[in-house]
Amino acid sequence: MAVTKIWAIKRSVADPIKYIENEEKTINPIFAEGADTTSLVLDYATNGDKTLKKHYVSGVNCNKDFATEEFLMTKKRFGKEDGNVLYHGYQSFDKEEVTAEQAHEIGVALAEKMWGDRFQVVVATHTNTEHVHNHFIRNSVSFKDGNKLHDSKRHYDM
Repeated sequence: MAVTKIWAIKRSVADPIKYIENEEKTINPIFAEGADTTSLVLDYATNGDKTLKKHYVSGVNCNKDFATEEFLMTKKRFGKEDGNVLYHGYQSFDKEEVTAEQAHEIGVALAEKMWGDRFQVVVATHTNTEHVHNHFIRNSVSFKDGNKLHDSKRHYDM
């Protein structure tokens, strides 16, 4: 069963995004040393949902490659560059509960359902531990109306 937690970040926009996109943590295990199964590699290479860098990283309402800049532009546009600048969360699955691809799909779907109508989010699936887990970095300022979402436990009851 997945466990999810989210917390506020008050200092940097760039550092948490760099952390969750770390290539060593998001690489597809098919490309790890010793993995040479041709059919797996071909299936992966032809899957249009994957990036060329072999990462499980997606942007919701932002381009994952320019998320830092886009988050900052939204804040500047609405004059809300102080206080909580981001929310960082994770969604951790039990060992062998899901594949990395399934975890990423679940993470993106959750981000779209929770925040997709108003906020920019980067979703990264980490495969570097025994259990696959997603990280979410969500802008604290809505790109639609400039309002901040004040999270509460009630907000996450679905």
